[in-house]
Amino acid sequence: MSAVQSSAGGWSGPRLLAILPLLAGPWLGCADTVTPVLGALKIGSAASPFHPPALTGGGMPFEYPEDAWDQGVGGETVLRIHISSGGTVDSARVVRSSGHRSLDSAAVAGALKLRYRPARHGDEPMPVWGILPVRYPMPEKVASDSVAP
Repeated sequence: MSAVQSSAGGWSGPRLLAILPLLAGPWLGCADTVTPVLGALKIGSAASPFHPPALTGGGMPFEYPEDAWDQGVGGETVLRIHISSGGTVDSARVVRSSGHRSLDSAAVAGALKLRYRPARHGDEPMPVWGILPVRYPMPEKVASDSVAP
């Protein structure tokens, strides 16, 4: 009787070890054939959901800089703002400039005056960072849009 075949006629020893990966492969998967699947990101839970901040107050604190208006300059400044757990904007930085210093400065100054209902995780207020675009339309575009046809 060979060392590979047992007295009961089954398989054992090196031959069994050689075919074991072939038998297990389809059920166990191999690192080079199985691709991980990424699920959707969830913040909070049903018991403690995440609520993003919401802008409060009536007016917008952004002013069109007089020099930019006189020159017919417009553009968009993109800011990164930090909204505290109290709902105030305590930091504002230019992420993408409008190309005009006065528009960028006015956007930062206006953002620091904004007030929000704070973000919450469940009932607990929490600070968050966000991206805020501030668009200054070209003055001649504003004038032509306001004229009745």
